[in-house]
Amino acid sequence: MVLVMTHPENELFRLETLVDSSPIPAFWSSIDSGSIEYINSAFYSLFGFVLADLSDVRSWYHLASRQPDFYSQMIEPWLGETDLPHSIRDIQIKLFDKQGNICDVNLCFSIVGHKRLWYFNDVTNYCVAEQRLSARSNMLERVAKSSALVDTLHMLVKQIQYETPQAICSVLLFDPQTQCLTMGAAPNLPEAYNQAIDGVKIGLNVGSCGTAAFLRQRVIVEDVFCHPYWANFHDLATLAGISACWSDPIISSKGALLGTFAIYKAKPSVPSIKELELINFASNLASIAIESFRAQEELERRAYYDHLTGLVNRGYFFELCEQALSLALTSSSPIAMIMLDVDHFKQVNDFYGHKSGDLVLQALAESGRSVLAEEEVLARIGGEEFIVLLPGSTQAEATKTAERLRMKMENCMVLSGDNQKIYFTVSIGVAYKVTGQCSVDEMLSCADKALYQSKAAGRNCVSVLACQSQEMLF
Repeated sequence: MVLVMTHPENELFRLETLVDSSPIPAFWSSIDSGSIEYINSAFYSLFGFVLADLSDVRSWYHLASRQPDFYSQMIEPWLGETDLPHSIRDIQIKLFDKQGNICDVNLCFSIVGHKRLWYFNDVTNYCVAEQRLSARSNMLERVAKSSALVDTLHMLVKQIQYETPQAICSVLLFDPQTQCLTMGAAPNLPEAYNQAIDGVKIGLNVGSCGTAAFLRQRVIVEDVFCHPYWANFHDLATLAGISACWSDPIISSKGALLGTFAIYKAKPSVPSIKELELINFASNLASIAIESFRAQEELERRAYYDHLTGLVNRGYFFELCEQALSLALTSSSPIAMIMLDVDHFKQVNDFYGHKSGDLVLQALAESGRSVLAEEEVLARIGGEEFIVLLPGSTQAEATKTAERLRMKMENCMVLSGDNQKIYFTVSIGVAYKVTGQCSVDEMLSCADKALYQSKAAGRNCVSVLACQSQEMLF
């Protein structure tokens, strides 16, 4: 309904009073000129703009949308839908406030005389809550499907940055072995910055994240250039263009440190209540994702690797052997195996105890890995028996590798529980494929025979046998 303004000044005063008393952000503009003539206090509270900041409607939508064609592409077609004195439907749009924060609003209008009243119903919290629930659901689905951790964490970071457009976020992962933080997800930080902090050791005064991880409590640094935690990182902060950093430790359901979640700001600032809620939300979701991923990693490790030495276990080794032998057959390439056994291992256990015997096995595994090439697979197949798969190795190359292993073990030493020095040696058998086909069992049997030749020859030596088969097994 069009209000007929018989007394313009009185009607204008009444209109100002009506609009200003409304809790809904609004302004009116002249239909004839498009100039913005009045804004209410709710509009100022939502967007932060005063009347002097605004000129006409087209300029306002350009300013608030940050898109030069927003008015012509979005607003004008909507206005043209009706010749009624009010909008027949609301439209939901995204506008920026004066500080650069995104506001989701439902826009409608009504006409009073020669004025168009624009109403902006703020639905930001609703949209954010909906988006957050969707993000949480998507993340949990990815966790359930064992998706790549880095992709899941990137999704989390993007969601928090969506809710705080002027923030940059990161997730760092904690390595309990090295006591260092490694890169998890930080897609909007400079690569040079990420590389510099990747692998940083946690501790006091190690930025916000290193300190938060060390203290296992939230660290709020309002100005990185004035805080002792960042005294050694000013150049990095300048590189990243950050002035504030708030970091939360990510803690597992069992109280273990998993990493840190951080929000960076370009200007010195302290977190609002909303931002503190975001940090809690992000840390909790990150904890679920990281803990689930590591639990899955542990299950896989137990399925494929020996619990004591961390080497490939018997079952997985056989799988790798089948693949390697098949490849060797089709490509006519050489292949060899090395079987080694700790000499007089029972005496080590009997004299020094089983814990010392475990130390010997762990030392053998570590020393063996240091000798072998990346493509050469060392496995523990039972007790004190170990085996090495050497794809592409000839007899001479395999024999040379076996001798290096023997000498490495001969010079190896561990300390018992009461600090006694324990030295040990190994007997080694080498099996290599000459021509034709050869099964895994035949290779293992051949290496085992060579091993017992070494034991019969006095131990701490290398014996070599060729593996030949007359049957077509592949």
